[in-house]
Amino acid sequence: MANLVALAVARHVHAGIDVRQAGVRAAAGPLTVYGSRETHSSVQKAVELLGLGTDWYRLIPVDDEYRVDVAALYQRLRADRADGAVPLCVIGNLGTVNTGAIDDLDALADLCEAEKVWFHVDGAFGAAAAMVPAYAAQTRAMARGDSVAFDLHKWLHMPFEAGCVLVRDAEAHRHTFSIFPDYLKRSTRGVAGGDLWLSEYGVQLSRGFRALKVWMSLKEHGADKYGRLVAQNIEQARYLADQVRGAPDLELMAPVPLNIVCFRWNDGSGLDGEILDAINQEILLQLHERGIAVPSNAVLGGRFCIRVSITNHRSRREDFDLLAREVRRIGAECSAGIAQTKGAPSGL
Repeated sequence: MANLVALAVARHVHAGIDVRQAGVRAAAGPLTVYGSRETHSSVQKAVELLGLGTDWYRLIPVDDEYRVDVAALYQRLRADRADGAVPLCVIGNLGTVNTGAIDDLDALADLCEAEKVWFHVDGAFGAAAAMVPAYAAQTRAMARGDSVAFDLHKWLHMPFEAGCVLVRDAEAHRHTFSIFPDYLKRSTRGVAGGDLWLSEYGVQLSRGFRALKVWMSLKEHGADKYGRLVAQNIEQARYLADQVRGAPDLELMAPVPLNIVCFRWNDGSGLDGEILDAINQEILLQLHERGIAVPSNAVLGGRFCIRVSITNHRSRREDFDLLAREVRRIGAECSAGIAQTKGAPSGL
């Protein structure tokens, strides 16, 4: 919802028309949105719901660290503009969903200022790293965004759901959604009094009091404590990455800029890529089914890998020792089974 709200405001500001009155069909050309191939699927949903169409959602290549290729993005934006499209918004990722990569937000902000397009920062979980002093420099550039989205139910341990979007231009934000039928007329007195109606800043009219749990949690624990817990998870991710690097039969699949570690079992014996994928899928399932751990998965460079996103304040280093040990053990068992049958891994 936070990304949807931000993109709705971007559409309202940069479509070049009164999009609420005339609709997107009245624009001078297709309204285009840009993000890396690692951008969260919620952005695609927002593009679809806003009537922009996925044909005009540009997925830009990434570099070896899974950050958006800014030069490629610029070239595509300029080419689209030359073809008659209307560049609307660029998404910058502060912690991608697969690997935790942080795009070059300053470079994206410069590009958006020069090209006069909306700059939205998706900091779904990565924005929480701003609470860690050591990461202040890496996250500071999100303040240059026209809008920033983040979820407090991810890395700040709050109950579902607790998402937030910040929009720099309050008037543009309100004008995107405000509507005043007779039954919503303001008053200077009574329960209809007051200048701020949250229904004017989003899709929902009736809404739950999500902010209460956020306010109470921050009052109880304080921002410094949350920052220490975020830093602890980052250190645990580095620890797990070191465990992977030190094991002859484990392979780190991506850099570890924040709290996500992507790796796989690979004993280096030259197994076919599809067999390795099947072994690692089986490892993941057995980790779940045996109650050992509950990592998720990612596909990076076309290869299946185990994805560990560390956001639990109760996690300990021995949990990651156990995980690495069990991945190695299950991987060896699966490999031995393949050697015995001398067949495909379909029956792992």
